[in-house]
Amino acid sequence: MQSPPPHPRKNLAAVRLPKRVGPPSAFSSPRMTRTPTAPKRVLFVDDETALLDLYRLAFEKEENRWDFEFTDAAAKALKLMDAAPFDVVVTDMRMPIMSGADLVLEVMKRHPQTSRLILSGYADQEQVARCIGATHQFIAKPVRLQALRSTICRVCTLDYLLGDENLRKLFAELRTVPSLPSLYFRINEAIACPDTSIEQVAEIVQQDPGMTAKLLQLVNSAFFGISRRITSPVEAVQFLGVGRLRSLVLSLHVFSCFDESKLGGFSLEKVWSHSISTGLVAQKIARQEKVDRATTDEIFVASVLHDIGKVMLASSMPERYCAAVRLRDAGEHTMVQAEREIFGASHCAVGAYLLGLWGLPGSIVEAIALHHEPERSGLAVFSPLSVVHAANVIEKDINTPIGHPDREKVNTEYLKAVGKADRLEDWEDGAREVLAPKN
Repeated sequence: MQSPPPHPRKNLAAVRLPKRVGPPSAFSSPRMTRTPTAPKRVLFVDDETALLDLYRLAFEKEENRWDFEFTDAAAKALKLMDAAPFDVVVTDMRMPIMSGADLVLEVMKRHPQTSRLILSGYADQEQVARCIGATHQFIAKPVRLQALRSTICRVCTLDYLLGDENLRKLFAELRTVPSLPSLYFRINEAIACPDTSIEQVAEIVQQDPGMTAKLLQLVNSAFFGISRRITSPVEAVQFLGVGRLRSLVLSLHVFSCFDESKLGGFSLEKVWSHSISTGLVAQKIARQEKVDRATTDEIFVASVLHDIGKVMLASSMPERYCAAVRLRDAGEHTMVQAEREIFGASHCAVGAYLLGLWGLPGSIVEAIALHHEPERSGLAVFSPLSVVHAANVIEKDINTPIGHPDREKVNTEYLKAVGKADRLEDWEDGAREVLAPKN
């Protein structure tokens, strides 16, 4: 499973059309820059009062949409949070008495629903390692205020995906997405072996969406001080190297193993197999449409991760997920409808919420959130969402038996609106080519 060969970046083969295909939504822009109308409470924590004054000045125009508090000590921050909940906490790493690392660890225990952002520099790596599972995003110092504003805005916007506070609390606590047991043990064995190559590690990681999601969260954080965004799992492994991965996997336990004994009827292997195959189909479509390399990487990752919410729901609430499966199998509900009936949210919303919280690009979050309902994007634009929607349906059409409740149809009206309905047959031919058994 190789990423497409690099070539000069050129315009995406996407065409903006004047026609809208549905009502505007929180995902009308791939950057997801729309802020919610309800005020969100944001707490800044930094022992340098001059920086707090700078943040206060920079964000004063946002006070009609966000409710800000500023404090110069972690202990004071905890008292404020115990008195009234906050949606987001933004803390500096280096503070006396109680560090930012200790603060987010405590916040995760007391207020797991709060989004936790840490401002850190390269010199803070030892502290960062301590709280890597408790922090949703690391933001590099020196801080660019506009970038910080955009990050806070995107995090606050994610509430549109999960209206249930209990669900937000549950998944904001999630440190990892469980991996297939076979791949979990393979990666641990490979990392522990001194002779393991980068290529061998990358081959394992790109087979597992859970590992892919976690590595992309980490590699794009300030923890590693990278100056550009990485959206390819292979490139993430190459950047980190075996030595860093050894520390992350064996010491910091950034991967976890799925316990299938909890769910007799749920097969993680089937979910991941469909996800990987969908990624291959989407990658093929992107090549057929001459999409640039960077966007193709985003399309591949979004396709591989599009069903990650199913694993989150099944591993967190197995009995309720079994109830959703039974409801779907009764024949009157799709899986998305059954999930909304049982959980109040679909796997699409749950997966998009976590990956948005982890800081993955808006185009990936949008594609995951709307891959069953692309018309809800509100824009007639050929985008990663268009490809993920088509690839998901095409893969199921090829690999899922006729009559199975998971089969669905491509939204042809949506494809017409984005100017790609006439390409569907070629996409299907390309999918059969990449999914054909290898001799």
